[in-house]
Amino acid sequence: MSAQPIQILLSAPGQQALNAIYSQFIADRRLLVVGLATTLQMLEQSLQAPPEVAVIDAELLVDLGERGLVEFLSSRLGSCVAIVLLPRQLERMAGAIGQLDRVREVMVKPVGVAQVIDRCYQIGLSERVAREAMAPATSRAMSALAQMTGAARAVAFAGTRVFAIGGGKGGSGKTTIAVNLAYRLNQAGIRTLLMGFDTPDAVGVQLGLPMAPNSLNWFRRPTRDGFAASLQHKDGLDICLSPNDKVEAARIAARAPDQDGSIARLTEAARDHHPPYAAIVMDLPPTESEWSIQPLLRANTVILVCEPDLASAVNLVSTIRLLTGVFDPRYQVPRDAIYAVMNRVLPEDAMTPKRMQEAIREHLDGWAPPFVAVIPNDPGVRACQMDYIPPVTRRQEFAAGIDQIVDFFYSDILGRPAAKAARSRRFMGITFRMVQ
Repeated sequence: MSAQPIQILLSAPGQQALNAIYSQFIADRRLLVVGLATTLQMLEQSLQAPPEVAVIDAELLVDLGERGLVEFLSSRLGSCVAIVLLPRQLERMAGAIGQLDRVREVMVKPVGVAQVIDRCYQIGLSERVAREAMAPATSRAMSALAQMTGAARAVAFAGTRVFAIGGGKGGSGKTTIAVNLAYRLNQAGIRTLLMGFDTPDAVGVQLGLPMAPNSLNWFRRPTRDGFAASLQHKDGLDICLSPNDKVEAARIAARAPDQDGSIARLTEAARDHHPPYAAIVMDLPPTESEWSIQPLLRANTVILVCEPDLASAVNLVSTIRLLTGVFDPRYQVPRDAIYAVMNRVLPEDAMTPKRMQEAIREHLDGWAPPFVAVIPNDPGVRACQMDYIPPVTRRQEFAAGIDQIVDFFYSDILGRPAAKAARSRRFMGITFRMVQ
């Protein structure tokens, strides 16, 4: 199955300027140009049937004045999102324009056409992923979650697939899977945030990042700017590490979930950040602490990581019982939001996903979570991590396992295997300016 091209509205100040970029846009099969505009009037007409992404050259709007330009971008885009190309004389407006609800990126001219094309694809794909997160199956799961944990919590994450990568015991490789899943999603063009909640934070260790900045910036200043100041970056992937301070982490955990500066509010700040993330991957600690509970109850997709042995089967049963509220009413996640991954599998292992499902069904009223991936045991993974290299970029069999997760959730949207989607972006060598 091949995904439909992203529908693009292309604008430029005059026919000659449009001709200079049009041929490159139509040559890219990932995109479909459905509208052209060289004047403000043509732009307004084209937006009556909104595309998915509009490339709006602000030179067409200069006669409206600065206030009129902002008003146009605030109220005339309809359901589409925009990349705004600003002339140099309007560069001072980049920050204000970048915060508008439907604006996903601001670029100051001159910019390379390849940059704009690549961003059109990534933004359009991320918007599709966000809409998919509200598909009927996910909506049912979120509806159940709303009944159990409060409607505001479920509604807050509508439009973003929020992965909680967890498990009832440490050492199963969940951090490795969280890191590489987030990295792969971002490679494939899906705007992703990776969040660590353990102390010390192994996410940063695996990626070779310093311990700060981290989410402590937001906990001390719970604002949009505070969240932006909490982020680090690795090859275009946004990362928010835990405070990496056990004393501070204990103080933060004592705050009520609905209190400003709480762990729950941090997850909501991540969801509300602009431009929005299409996916958030949360690496949770293997403990029954607030640092695990509060993010977990704000996820709409829970992936439990286990290994191919009987001990893992027993642990999986216990963890699922906790998640579904058998033991503690705080742990209440709908079953259809729970999935599993079998990690570090050897060819001689007798415990397959099917056998593990059979082993746990009798303890869970005949139900077992679907296994979305089997990841082989690869000694080369640790060697990559020693050099701070995500193994998904170097270890073929390990990458194939991570790609199973991506393809399970996003194959219809990507329209091709995750590995091909990642390669198509990895070698483009494009840099761009993103206004946060």
